[in-house]
Amino acid sequence: MEFLKASRRKSLLSEIVHALLNITLATALFALVATGSWLLAISLVLVSKWRILAVRPRYWWANILANIVDLTVSLGTVALLYLAGTSGQYGLMMQAIVTALYALWLIALKPRSKQVWIKAQAIVGLLIGSWALLALAHAVPFALVLVVMYVVAYGAARHVLVSREEDQPSLLSMVFGLLVAEITWVVYHWTVAYGVDAMAEFKLPQGTIVIVLLAFLVERIYAVQSSGKSLRSIEIIAPLVFVVLIIVVLAFVFSSGAGII
Repeated sequence: MEFLKASRRKSLLSEIVHALLNITLATALFALVATGSWLLAISLVLVSKWRILAVRPRYWWANILANIVDLTVSLGTVALLYLAGTSGQYGLMMQAIVTALYALWLIALKPRSKQVWIKAQAIVGLLIGSWALLALAHAVPFALVLVVMYVVAYGAARHVLVSREEDQPSLLSMVFGLLVAEITWVVYHWTVAYGVDAMAEFKLPQGTIVIVLLAFLVERIYAVQSSGKSLRSIEIIAPLVFVVLIIVVLAFVFSSGAGII
């Protein structure tokens, strides 16, 4: 009994230390970006992922693939902190909100291993990665935008497929990555973003919404197909109609007006 109590105390202590370290990391990123040291913030993110390479070299590639989503969220957070800093008098407040959300990712969402949380992790990675990349696309070479978006989408798809023990996770992930890259090619030439003028460059790109909706639809199709159900079932038709309607509304109703660029 004493052993069980000691184990619980040790577990609780380790969880507290883990949470404090993650909060410290998020706070450090906030401080570095707020003071203009965003390159140091990127370096800190990379150093914080030292465990990826803390194994024999033959496992490095596998670890990198397994951590694409986490790296996407972390590096994307640095980019969003930078963009939030352009919001003038609201800059620090927006950066603080981004920092708090990143801390929640590290403490509450990232450690989860159930299927529903794994899907949530993939969606968050796709959301943050595409938001940061499309918002900064004007300052990044076009080819690099496509390549990075492909990697982000590939990592998000693989994150889910591996957890479902799919036979060909790499092939299906590459297909999804190419599909997202093609969408990125289109939205790159049709820049639309939502926000208020006070937010400056910290606005949500329309392309990000389209990509996340596409990911949701693809996941539903894959889940139904894997279960052996007909692709004509309501479980496919309902999400398809929903996604198409949202995209049509975005394209024809919310593509111009106040707060839209």
